[in-house]
Amino acid sequence: MFRPCTHRPALQWLFVGLVTLLICAPPAAAQQQGVAAGEPTPWTRPNHAADANEFQFAIVSDRAANPREGVFEAALAKLRLLRPEFVLSVGDFIHGYGEGMKPLADESVVREKRRKIDEALEILPVPFYRVPGNHDINNDLSAGIWKELYGPAYYSFVYKDVLFLCLNSQDGRNYGAGIGKEQIAWASGVLEKHRDARWVCLFFHQPLWLEDEKRLAAAKGGGGTPQLTGFHEIEKLLEGRNYTVFAGHHHRYGKWVKNGQKYFRLATTGGQSSLSGPESGQFDHVMWITMTDRGPVVCNLLLDGILDEDAKRNMPE
Repeated sequence: MFRPCTHRPALQWLFVGLVTLLICAPPAAAQQQGVAAGEPTPWTRPNHAADANEFQFAIVSDRAANPREGVFEAALAKLRLLRPEFVLSVGDFIHGYGEGMKPLADESVVREKRRKIDEALEILPVPFYRVPGNHDINNDLSAGIWKELYGPAYYSFVYKDVLFLCLNSQDGRNYGAGIGKEQIAWASGVLEKHRDARWVCLFFHQPLWLEDEKRLAAAKGGGGTPQLTGFHEIEKLLEGRNYTVFAGHHHRYGKWVKNGQKYFRLATTGGQSSLSGPESGQFDHVMWITMTDRGPVVCNLLLDGILDEDAKRNMPE
């Protein structure tokens, strides 16, 4: 005896869902037409890149220390054109010192500087991750304003199985160069929690590995005990892992290979610079990163070389 299906609406919705999936699902490879299988082709590879683990992000560098007005803002406008998935930084957004290189003590001045830079960041349609530099945090006043406006001075996040550690290199005595015990303990916990992350990217302002080398050399020459920054403790925690380090502060580009890993010191994105060129490491740029299974592929984009659709530089003269 024939029995009518009592689940017809459910089957209809299942059918509609399958059709929608087939129509909307992206193809695994581009549909290349006009050439029979096995015949010569005018293209070099059969498939387009379709690695779900790959992604691209950008990094901006120092704007502070007598910022050249408009350069950082132009960089943000260019990043808006490039559309990375997010933008990271290595600190120094505002000029945080007054005469005699004394930290700013006028709260209204600091707040106004922060307001202007935060207003400039609104142009970005993607997340921007702040990292403090010595111009951003250098006394109780600036540290308090940072905490009020942005929360923690160090934090982490994970994206597509890559761990991003955004550290505070102003965690030493009197807001000097260093990473304190509390921050080291926090980093240890984060690294343990994400011990299976395929890569670790670290971002902080002062290139602490160079500061430690300087302190070790000074102690060796004077026979004293070096007071290291604490970054060597972070490096110990990273032993046996794949990682890449990004810093700024010196306004001069550099690359080091340490512990078998790459350490980068970015140049400037509007900060004080003679702009004498790549040979001397002095140029305005954003760093463009493509994260692959083998680690970051690094590309430095000079701001002068990024043009909008009208072929305009959009850079201040």
